[in-house]
Amino acid sequence: MRIFHGKILSLDKDNTVYNYLVENKGRIVYLGDSLPPEYKKMELSKNDSLVELGNRTLLPSFGDGHMHFSNWALIAVSYFDVREAKDIGEIQEIIQKFMTRNKKLKAIIAFGVSKHSVKEKRLIEKQELDEVCPDVPLIIVCYDGHSAVFNTKMLEKFGDKIKNLRGFQEDKGHLFNEAYLAGTDYAASLVPPLDLVKSIVKSFDLLAQKGIGLIHATEGIGFPKDLDITLVSIIARALTKKTQFQTRLFFQTMAVEKVLKRKLPRIGGCFATALDGCFGACDAALHEPYNNDQNNNGIFFQKEEEVFEFAKKANRAGLQIQMHAIGDAAVSRAVKAIETALLDYPRKDHRHTIIHACLILPDDLKKIAQLGIGITLQPGFLISPLEPVEYLNEILGPRVKKSSPLQSILDAGIHISGGSDAPVTHPDPIEGIYGACNHPYDPDQSISILDALKMYTYEVAWTSFDEKERGSLEKGKIADMIILNQDPLKLAPKELRSLKVEKLFLNGKEYEPGMGLMGMLWNSFAGRKKKI
Repeated sequence: MRIFHGKILSLDKDNTVYNYLVENKGRIVYLGDSLPPEYKKMELSKNDSLVELGNRTLLPSFGDGHMHFSNWALIAVSYFDVREAKDIGEIQEIIQKFMTRNKKLKAIIAFGVSKHSVKEKRLIEKQELDEVCPDVPLIIVCYDGHSAVFNTKMLEKFGDKIKNLRGFQEDKGHLFNEAYLAGTDYAASLVPPLDLVKSIVKSFDLLAQKGIGLIHATEGIGFPKDLDITLVSIIARALTKKTQFQTRLFFQTMAVEKVLKRKLPRIGGCFATALDGCFGACDAALHEPYNNDQNNNGIFFQKEEEVFEFAKKANRAGLQIQMHAIGDAAVSRAVKAIETALLDYPRKDHRHTIIHACLILPDDLKKIAQLGIGITLQPGFLISPLEPVEYLNEILGPRVKKSSPLQSILDAGIHISGGSDAPVTHPDPIEGIYGACNHPYDPDQSISILDALKMYTYEVAWTSFDEKERGSLEKGKIADMIILNQDPLKLAPKELRSLKVEKLFLNGKEYEPGMGLMGMLWNSFAGRKKKI
């Protein structure tokens, strides 16, 4: 049993603030402004069972509502990230240093190139990668997660199927559109399984450092026999057994039977279930052409009837559907697909979700609310220097002010959860909360600090049907909590980056990092029935 005393933000439906919380055997047994007599003796003893918060604040643990977990894990642990580089020379230096430390690699998948953040204002090219990495196949995914750069060694690995796809640019070593999806799928197949296992195991600790205790992991990209799905499932069960860290798996495929065979309750995400591209590659599907190219409305990756049939089949199977849609035309298609599926087979509490939804027509916003569709949005996009407002103004014009309309989504009564889309942005909820409260395109779309906190707590739990047990601090719920270094409600929006996570408690216990591979395998076997 443990007593917490101080500022306690419940983030319940009334946003109640308490002075005391009592946890017992992993559950919250009391919340209130004063302590009942049965707990007084424990408070007076001043032993380890009493936590005096002082100027700190207790609130529910964070969640990440959309991340490509195994992809991010590989980059964060086994490979490298170049997003901080200021020019192409710095990118080459990062590659050289990595190659010096890692001499026996079969392939390299890195992340973070952007033409907006380097002084040359262009993507690094194949020959520049060859200068520092001539002997190992290398692919660097662009910051947007929808384009990439490869070296000659990787080019030699690609088959004609990839080379003949739309978006393959052999001269510069660039991949866009379908060529990007196929090229990164193939690159993933070159990753040694042990590297993937080690990366996944270590990355849970990195998430815990940010106060995250629940993730929605979007998996299924290129690994033979969907190895990433298998490994994330195994390791997530192990971690749940040991630490109570929660993982909810979304299989990004349109093959409904594959999901049912694995007895997973969720389907979708990006890649195979991405309806369009992104703004970085100017292939997000728009109703009106791009401002800088009147012949370009972006692209759709599937025919409309294919999307509708997928949605109907998945909905009839009782699955929760998520679909990537960034442009307003893609959002319209996602809304129509879900509406068609629900007319075919009505379901009251489906919690189908659109990921990103950067541009939304007013009529679609109303329809999303009427149909009970949720939105998982990434406020970290808004403040990323890798895709600055100046660039979006160039390609979208006045539509920029309508992008990621957080307050309008809330005003419409739509459930909106926060995610990182990692590795696209770092999985750091505080950074996302900052972005949500400091909207750079239209200040009127900034939301309150309370609403931003709920995006990364209650709403993430709600999206995966976890809100009865997690997401807010209420009597009877599981004691998944964090201690912040200060009270976020006393801060101005511009000061939110000063927040730090000091401790994470899952099931009432302070999170302890570190899990060896043997321990992981044993815990996975013991916890094989755990929910994921």
